[in-house]
Amino acid sequence: MSIFFARIFTVVSRKFLFLSLFYLPFALLSGCSSLSPEETEEDKYPVFFPKLLAEDLTVLNEEYHRENENLICSTLNQYGFTGFSRVLFPNNENPCLSRTEIKTELPFSNGLVTKAKHALVKNAKYTGVSNSDELIVSEIISLDGCTICEGPNINNVPLQWKVTFRPQIYKGVEVLDTEIVVYVDANGVNRIWGNWYEVADPGFIEVGSNSAKEAIVGLKLRYANEMNQIFEQQIAADHMPDTPVLNFGAIKVDNGIELHKIWVVDVYLENTNEIKWKVYVSTQTGKVLDSELL
Repeated sequence: MSIFFARIFTVVSRKFLFLSLFYLPFALLSGCSSLSPEETEEDKYPVFFPKLLAEDLTVLNEEYHRENENLICSTLNQYGFTGFSRVLFPNNENPCLSRTEIKTELPFSNGLVTKAKHALVKNAKYTGVSNSDELIVSEIISLDGCTICEGPNINNVPLQWKVTFRPQIYKGVEVLDTEIVVYVDANGVNRIWGNWYEVADPGFIEVGSNSAKEAIVGLKLRYANEMNQIFEQQIAADHMPDTPVLNFGAIKVDNGIELHKIWVVDVYLENTNEIKWKVYVSTQTGKVLDSELL
């Protein structure tokens, strides 16, 4: 009886071995995608945001307004975000200046901030904000007006609130120019200016802050005085006494912007205590990416 069972076991074992060898190549092929590494932040860096064609931007802006029941008067910028831009201003005039003001008193409540945050997350594809917990209020200001505008009892009460949120922080590093301002009236949010970005961190900083300053030495920067006379200053080491600040920043490139990790170097006007420029240096290559005249 033991020999009989041994033979059965041998046959079953051989069949299992055959099936295993037969199916193994297919299993390996089907699993190839799981073996390939996923795209990392370093692979995505720097994240590129294209400048939209005028017709595409117009269509997207109309969609943005429809999704918000046409209660929002602000427009999208050339990259399809809620960041301030005049690119869609009719006759270069801010459309929010001509909107009909809601003449309903709006006392302050914490619900105002909740509405502002909700609007930003609801419009995540335009604002870049997906998590309301990351939004931190830096300022709230009432915008007052009258609900009784004639007669002896004219008043001045809050009609809407301007809620300002701090700039985006990614892995402890601030993303420049990402403060967001939201206006809330009795009907809800009526405008959004500012946006956050998708950020990719390149990882190890290849170029230190001192090397960033060295990269700027010899650079020639221009400025105009009150008489519109153009002057040029060749940057020397003593024009940069401050320690550079680490930031992420949107750098303009052909047909769009790229979000780089940068050293921001303050450059002083020669023989003064006035900061005249901010120069942006790549933390990965040491290349001067851009400069801003203040």
